[in-house]
Amino acid sequence: MNMNEFIAAMPKAELHIHIEGTVSAKKVLELAERNGVDIPYASEAEIVAAQDYSFPALENFLDYHYMCSSVLRDGRDVYEITRDFLEKCRFENIRHVEMFFDPQQHIERGVSFDDLMEAMMTACQASEVSTGLIMCMNRERSLESAMEMLDLADKHREDIIGVGLDSYEEGNPPIKFQEFYDRAREDGYRLTAHCDCDQKDAVKHAHQCAHDLNVDRIDHGLHVLDDPELVEVVRKREITLTMCPTWRPSDPEPRRLKALREMLDLGLPVCLNTDDPEEFASRYLTHMMQSVQQKGNFSAEEMTQFMRNAFRGSWIGQEQRAIHLTELEAHLEAYLKQN
Repeated sequence: MNMNEFIAAMPKAELHIHIEGTVSAKKVLELAERNGVDIPYASEAEIVAAQDYSFPALENFLDYHYMCSSVLRDGRDVYEITRDFLEKCRFENIRHVEMFFDPQQHIERGVSFDDLMEAMMTACQASEVSTGLIMCMNRERSLESAMEMLDLADKHREDIIGVGLDSYEEGNPPIKFQEFYDRAREDGYRLTAHCDCDQKDAVKHAHQCAHDLNVDRIDHGLHVLDDPELVEVVRKREITLTMCPTWRPSDPEPRRLKALREMLDLGLPVCLNTDDPEEFASRYLTHMMQSVQQKGNFSAEEMTQFMRNAFRGSWIGQEQRAIHLTELEAHLEAYLKQN
């Protein structure tokens, strides 16, 4: 068994994936035609070519992301993309996945919260892959809108494991949603929030996530490394960092490899994730991990550590976690015996 085969067969977990970012170029065109949505691209090649996001990268990426997800217009669309993604997870040997969904944009397009949940849960319940749903708030929207989403989510409490925060970060600090997070914690949700890479006030925002919102995970979390105090907080509280070393078509290799190496060396609970796999050249988890291993020269033990951290940071029961971790250790042991 070579390293690529080892990674392909490895039991995996993914904690940072947006279901709206799993719509393939082919599916974007199909749904645009089916739903009568005008998009600025006429072919799959044009859609993929647009993934070379220029500066400011986050803003340009999000503009593209929301264009692609604008073709989702009803529960059928959401069911189909969720079903298709979970089938890819099964093929990727992903044992457990926790998916972000952004209800505000779907409601804005006429999909009710109940229909959205029914579509995703129907796909999840039919899948062999263990799943969890995380309700994300678009941070450029108002606190009042976020609180309304908590009200709508109340009847689906058993099907939503946590809440998060994503989208345009500049001018929208985590502290803006303090009331939302306080109530979500009281309601029993697990907590995470995006601290995107190379953003203004990135370290300040990471501090707010850790100290004010008191999150269980930080999505991305690159700039934790910029502050020794934050490093200690993350390590002591075991705040999982869901890093996404994605890359664009013109990038020579996965991004943030040095940061991943430093996080491992510091003993931080960092894991690997695809973020929006149909919107980056890195695509799905096996391909991403194989490229990260090759370009970053990570060992089999280190690649396994990324997945240990993912399972340990997941919001599943202790018994289920133990089963996955036992399987993971057995996979590493078999590889080491052969090599």
